Amino acid sequence: MEIKLEEEYENLATEWQYQMILLLKEQLKKNGVSDESAKEIIGKFTFDLSMLHDQGEIRVDGKSFNPRICFDDFAGNLIGTDEETNLHEYAFGSTSEAFGE
Repeated sequence: MEIKLEEEYENLATEWQYQMILLLKEQLKKNGVSDESAKEIIGKFTFDLSMLHDQGEIRVDGKSFNPRICFDDFAGNLIGTDEETNLHEYAFGSTSEAFGE
C-alpha cells in the first residue's frame, strides 16, 4: 500500500470529524442527553480530540508519536499529510452544523 500526501486531506479530515460528531450525537440522544447538553459535550470533546490530533503527543515504550489519521481510497493508497493540521479550528463550527445551526 502506498501513502500519498494529498491536498484533499483537509477536506477528508473535516468530513471524518463531522461524521464522528454525528455518531456521538446519536449515542448521547439514545442515552437521554438533552440537545443543549449534548452540543456542549460534543463541542468540548471534539475540540480536545482535535487538539490531540493537531498538536498532541503520545508516548509508547519511551517513544513519542503525533497521532494522525489516514484515509484509504480503496485503490491501494493511504491518503495522509505531513503538514500541520488544524482540525481544532473546525470543532465548534462542525458541532453547530450537526445541530442544524
